[in-house]
Amino acid sequence: MRTFIFIIFVVITGAIVLSMLVPLIAFVLTLGLLYYGIRHFILADTLLAKIGFAVVALIGLSLSLSNSPALVGLVAAVVLYYVVKAWQKPAPDTERYDWVTEN
Repeated sequence: MRTFIFIIFVVITGAIVLSMLVPLIAFVLTLGLLYYGIRHFILADTLLAKIGFAVVALIGLSLSLSNSPALVGLVAAVVLYYVVKAWQKPAPDTERYDWVTEN
């Protein structure tokens, strides 16, 4: 039964990850645009450059917020990773020591 539940869980989370793959890629790209805008805003010397990079950072922020459902795919990928990692661990020994019958 444990194997059946594991297979069903892996299929469901795998489908979520695959369906969110393109939004995840877009989310990473928009976060890169946001980082680029903020980084160059900090390094800019002139007021015009600061305004331009602030606009780029705001565009990156708005695009990142519009791709926020991709976080569901990211959470599903993390959960899938930890479930598979836990499944691959060897099961603990089920034989118990009984001190009453042991001499």
